[in-house]
Amino acid sequence: MVTQNPKAVSPSPEKFPSAAPVWRVGMVLLVCVALFAGCGGSGSGSGDPQLDEALEKLESTSETERLAGLTALSEMGHKPKPHADKVAAVLKDTSPEVRSLAALLLGNWGWEHSSPETVKKLGAMASGDKDADARSSALLTLSRLGANDEFAKVVKGILAGDDADLKSETLMIMGESASKESVTAVKAELEAVAGGSDKDLADEAKIALEMIK
Repeated sequence: MVTQNPKAVSPSPEKFPSAAPVWRVGMVLLVCVALFAGCGGSGSGSGDPQLDEALEKLESTSETERLAGLTALSEMGHKPKPHADKVAAVLKDTSPEVRSLAALLLGNWGWEHSSPETVKKLGAMASGDKDADARSSALLTLSRLGANDEFAKVVKGILAGDDADLKSETLMIMGESASKESVTAVKAELEAVAGGSDKDLADEAKIALEMIK
């Protein structure tokens, strides 16, 4: 940034013909800094140093740093919501803890900041992630977002499969945390399980069905 020393500047423009242009450049730079526009840069900063630092950590090669970034964002309430796409980008992170926390954070922020692409990522995560906590977080987030079509698609696929443990895990999430609307979307499938021969799964399905009575 250009600065001036008043004592060093002559009042005569003829003697220092470049003084005025230099002064104008300095003022432009001052305005740019004041507006956090970063003239000539990408303009991607939020203007909030703590928020910017947390977002930058999401791109770190360190799992610890990425987790720290997500934790910091979660402590800022809804302020980071406009940057939800950067959180959605780590739904495919190599760390299951990062994937899980990112999913839950998106769920806390709500539907208006979740693109169709994000919903699909959450659906794939809920049905196929290798980590149980990541699957649970993604399924719960779909319910919180009101993404009932994707939620129903995931649940129907799981209930039609052969993995009893995954079915049990899914039914427990639905009985404890899912929204009434998302449970209603798979009512028929739940009733079929509730009337089935597997007593444990039947009991869990009945608990889930209690959500919509």
